[in-house]
Amino acid sequence: MHLPESLVSPINALREFGGGVPCAKLLDSVFKPMMQSEPTQLLETLINPVELNPLGFSSNRSGGHMARSMMFTEIQILCNSLAPAAALETYYQAVVEENQLGKPTFSSRKLSYEHLRSLYGLDPSAPLFRVFRLLGAEEPEALPTLALVCCYCRDLQLRASFPAIETLSPGDPWDKVRMRDWLSNVFQYSPIMLEALAQRVNGSWTTAGHLSGKVRKIRRVPDPHPASTAFALFAGWLTGLRGRYLLDSVYPRLVLNDDRLVSDHLNEAGGRDWVRYRSAGGILEIDFSPLLEPHELEALHVPH
Repeated sequence: MHLPESLVSPINALREFGGGVPCAKLLDSVFKPMMQSEPTQLLETLINPVELNPLGFSSNRSGGHMARSMMFTEIQILCNSLAPAAALETYYQAVVEENQLGKPTFSSRKLSYEHLRSLYGLDPSAPLFRVFRLLGAEEPEALPTLALVCCYCRDLQLRASFPAIETLSPGDPWDKVRMRDWLSNVFQYSPIMLEALAQRVNGSWTTAGHLSGKVRKIRRVPDPHPASTAFALFAGWLTGLRGRYLLDSVYPRLVLNDDRLVSDHLNEAGGRDWVRYRSAGGILEIDFSPLLEPHELEALHVPH
């Protein structure tokens, strides 16, 4: 693939390629240095195109983290109690009608359902959530990082906070104030909203294993899991990323920081029929077609 000279400038590149669903995503590795140093330019590059919504992504500018963290305890309860193929209506019944989450009032049940719907989608007709449930059932210990990837694809505020996390090395300190200051350069929210948002996104990065500690946090590395690596790459693949562009994108960095593990995890995922993976003789193939239905492959223009 020949890349034009305008790729030297991320802003020009976004203007040139922004009209296509996969193209802005193909430039993730180009945007990374800017994302780490100029947070004020992040917002428009992080908004998902509406074309990704049927796949389980969200293009909303206000995500679930405006009200809650990633609600891991709640989604874990539902993953344990409901079948992976459970319909959207089943989640509503479990949360609102049966009160499986143990909420004190009917209104709190409905709010919990709405927040979970915003964070995860809860609809198995969308491949992102369906594969999240499938891989979570296959490797339950990977659920925290699986949940993180799902929320990342659906929550603008969580996406905007990750470049701040990436500025840290393992062992570096972190706290709510520093996250608040980072977010204040991205979003024009009130100080009270920024404070609460910083606490919630820090909580989600802690749940997923990128941070440890309560008030004073420390950067750490998430526990690696083949299912998490496969799901992160699957999410990037859905956006149109292929080959080396996919491996160099933000998606695998959500779940691990050791590039050497990616190939091992893909080989294991291939043995479990989650992906077709080949890397030999200069040829790199990463194809998640086995996880999609025929009509989804047609929508993505993937041969089957």
